[in-house]
Amino acid sequence: MKAQLWSEWFAEYQQPLYRYLYRMCGSREVAEELLQETFYRAMLSLSIRDARQARAWLYKVARHLYIDWLRKKTSEKSMLENIRRLFSASSRTYEPETIYRQKEDKERAEWILQQLPERMRTILYLREVEEFSYLELAETLSLSIEQVKVTLHRARKKFREWEKRTEGGMDDGG
Repeated sequence: MKAQLWSEWFAEYQQPLYRYLYRMCGSREVAEELLQETFYRAMLSLSIRDARQARAWLYKVARHLYIDWLRKKTSEKSMLENIRRLFSASSRTYEPETIYRQKEDKERAEWILQQLPERMRTILYLREVEEFSYLELAETLSLSIEQVKVTLHRARKKFREWEKRTEGGMDDGG
């Protein structure tokens, strides 16, 4: 029974967790290692009575492993490839000017995201890309639902402020 449950959770959460970790660290190899370690640690210590808690708990483990990895590495890499998806849908086009503009927007969005504190990056990603509920965010980040709402609001506001500051091109944060 337990093996079947783990198999189901792995099938359900492997890809979303991998995408989360990859977008946070920017490396396929690191994301794969962190994903493997997430499931390993979960299997060693998970005793969930309610299967609905599994998703939030797995993301919490993955987040903590990512933070540990981030602390250990010497230079920070790109955290997300396309933060633009957090705030607007992108249109698919093959016009060179539009493609170039979208590439610039993507690079600017990635740079802006790097300016945000880790908790804000995580909340934006999990809420907007992985579509976590406020309750799942609260459980994953060990926050109250009110703290999640406030932090998400502040993260969106801060992202937009950086966006306005860099409209003429990226600066060095000054």
